[in-house]
Amino acid sequence: MGLPYTRGEVKDRARAHWRGACNVTLPSFTQDFTALNEAGIRHDVRRSAEFGFWGTLIASECGTTFDQYLKFMEIAADAAPAGLKLVTHASFSTTDEALRACQCAEELGYEAVLLSYPPSFQPKSPREIVEYTRAFAEKTNLAIILFGVLTWGFKRLHPSGFPPEALEEMAKLPTAAAIKYEANPPAMPTGLADTLRRCGQHVLVECPLEQYAPALIDWYGMQWMGTSAYDSFGDRVPRWFNLLHEGRWDEGMALYWSYQPARDAKGAFHATFGGANLIHRNGWKYMNWLHGFNGGLLPMPQMRLLPNQMRALRQGMQASGFELPPDDDGFYLGRHPA
Repeated sequence: MGLPYTRGEVKDRARAHWRGACNVTLPSFTQDFTALNEAGIRHDVRRSAEFGFWGTLIASECGTTFDQYLKFMEIAADAAPAGLKLVTHASFSTTDEALRACQCAEELGYEAVLLSYPPSFQPKSPREIVEYTRAFAEKTNLAIILFGVLTWGFKRLHPSGFPPEALEEMAKLPTAAAIKYEANPPAMPTGLADTLRRCGQHVLVECPLEQYAPALIDWYGMQWMGTSAYDSFGDRVPRWFNLLHEGRWDEGMALYWSYQPARDAKGAFHATFGGANLIHRNGWKYMNWLHGFNGGLLPMPQMRLLPNQMRALRQGMQASGFELPPDDDGFYLGRHPA
């Protein structure tokens, strides 16, 4: 299939066509975890499109082998309906693996790559971050979503957690399309404002945390956000995101506030694994299963999902008026058991 754009078209394409919210698709496996569950993956990709997401991140970091991840990308590309954009996830043990995934994504016609840094990358200066990122960008034609987050361990180089001067230089790279900004907690809007000032003329600047989005849409017209598990709240995030951009603020904010109990429950759940530098992917699988996604556990090693955690998440969803399965028994098998 190949990429639907050239390197020189990346920045203009992002401005023109990246509008909406990008969720995350997690892999599904057979019950013995020896293979991918193709039917479950296809179901989830189609479900993302049904809910109105701009696109979906095909997530690594979920227990797949490298070859399984490439197969995961292929299944997603074949299942994706017209209009749903796919983003590959360059989070692997080595840079070589990340670039091989990008090559596969190019061949499959993916839209972008979410950049990561391998655990062995320990830069001693912001310049080394820029040089690594530039070298990576020169080896793939994919539009790049730069990722400013504490996960990489760059706080030793800048108190915000990601050196702003590095982001400023990286934003100028020809294939840099967006900056996903999650640095500088608890004053994230301050870091975001500085990043927008430095980088906004070159790339889309966004924060993927949906709770901030109405303010960011109002203040500077944030047109796209991702990637995150917005499907934890069914189809409500893309619905209110679009309503706000249509100027229907009262309607959009009513929908935004409609699931505050679920938002609180998810926030409390996330607080239980703060500092792990990992996301509780089984918890994400459970939350989107409640909204009709395939479900099923991920292979070890993963954080365990406990009954009390499921109960608290379910209570938040129920208080938000979502229609849910009557019990959790079906989660473990998934909607398409294999």
